[in-house]
Amino acid sequence: MNIKISHPFCYSAIGKKPNQEDALYPMKGKATPDTRIFLVCDGMGGHERGEVASQCVASHMGRIVSQQPLLSVEEMKTVFNDALMTTYEELDALDDSDAVKKMGTTLTFLSICSDGVLLAHIGDSRIYQLRPGKGVVMHTRDHSLVNDLIAAGELTEEEARTFPQRNVITRAIQPHQEYRTRASFNVLTDIRTGDVFMLCSDGVLEQITDQMLCDILLTSEPLAQRIHHLEDECLEHFTHDNNTCYLFEVEEVEGVSPLAPDTDSVTLSIAPQDNTPVASSADASSSSSQKAFKILLWVLAFIAFCGVLVGIYFYGASR
Repeated sequence: MNIKISHPFCYSAIGKKPNQEDALYPMKGKATPDTRIFLVCDGMGGHERGEVASQCVASHMGRIVSQQPLLSVEEMKTVFNDALMTTYEELDALDDSDAVKKMGTTLTFLSICSDGVLLAHIGDSRIYQLRPGKGVVMHTRDHSLVNDLIAAGELTEEEARTFPQRNVITRAIQPHQEYRTRASFNVLTDIRTGDVFMLCSDGVLEQITDQMLCDILLTSEPLAQRIHHLEDECLEHFTHDNNTCYLFEVEEVEGVSPLAPDTDSVTLSIAPQDNTPVASSADASSSSSQKAFKILLWVLAFIAFCGVLVGIYFYGASR
């Protein structure tokens, strides 16, 4: 599978925060249509040196993984996990504080591989796949308290928007963890021309709904205009948090049928999908045989019924 993408665009706004704790890779202006690795990290607000953690993770992970040739999804998983472990060591070395609340960061990672797209994430920054005519195909599932409560049926999606602890995350990258947090993976193989991929910190989603994302990002405007509109929407809706985004569009996919069925391994599917089962040739053959057998039974039953009627007739006539 050969996935060709448009020129990627990004933005990073401070919002109403006193400092910028988001980080991205590649740095603004450095991505090209040949870029295969993207990261967005969100330093943990309220913790010491969140911007140090996010910059360390984004730059260190991005630098190590980008040195690799084009890999398969499984090969990239191994490279990612190894790079994450060395990144933890870098973060440990940077942590010279005795503070109880350690610096930390979320992570979103996207790699274009030889046989699909690999996503990895830790925390509540997200990766979206959007498709013209379909909307949000999928997005990663946040490692957060509200998501756990929603999954448990204790909270609705609407209630989650105003839940007091909505910013509490259940996974993060922090130094000197006794058990180092690992990432959740998504493997995408249903990639189509026109698909839009977005990596973003949770600040982008503070006031922007999935429907608004579709209205902004799935238009015919140039991609640079679309991301500019997204930044403006965050500004106009008075987004308080830092908000950072990477965006690119799939221009061509070689080596797969454009009508291949959805075979993504995803955490959360958002868009309505046709769940009608598609019969295979073997299923069709079996179904035809079953129909023929039923018809034969009906014919035999009809003959038997006619035989009974004839018998009754002659029996009555003989009397």
